[in-house]
Amino acid sequence: MTDSNNGSYNSTEELVVVGRVRRPTGLNGALLVEVYSGLPDRFSVGDRVIVDGKEYEIIETGKSGTSAKLKFAAIDSIEKADQFRDAELSVRADDLPENPPGVYYHYEIIGISVETVDGQQLGTLTEIIETGSNDVFVITLESKVAEKKPSEILVPVLEGVIVNVDKNTGTMKIDLPEGIL
Repeated sequence: MTDSNNGSYNSTEELVVVGRVRRPTGLNGALLVEVYSGLPDRFSVGDRVIVDGKEYEIIETGKSGTSAKLKFAAIDSIEKADQFRDAELSVRADDLPENPPGVYYHYEIIGISVETVDGQQLGTLTEIIETGSNDVFVITLESKVAEKKPSEILVPVLEGVIVNVDKNTGTMKIDLPEGIL
């Protein structure tokens, strides 16, 4: 909930980090932002972001190379903009665009329980590595699975490998490629 007097937000809302301020650009308070999704035009005028617990409205957008160029309301000088250097930008999870079926934000599936299509419990999805061609899931194995194996396995996110994701039950079924375990 935005408080129009001080720009705060309700700290019980789930926030998702979407980028990091690289540095100010120009003299009017604009910022260059590394956008974690790789889509520098993901922001629009009127969007709100949270930085260090305070909410800011975006009043101008643009691109500079692979970075977003953003201007916040009330930030009108390079001196005011410099305080944002290296700060992370977050948005409310509810404000994220809805993904098409079968596509998930990382925060939605990190921590999900992973099992094979034949019902073997493997462990927990603890990390997602972005390789450029396809993501790779890092699955930390349950102790009984990892007794004679490594404690983690790497599973490529390819068609046919990820069979089902159920966010409601917190489970993922995979058809484990031969030789991974």
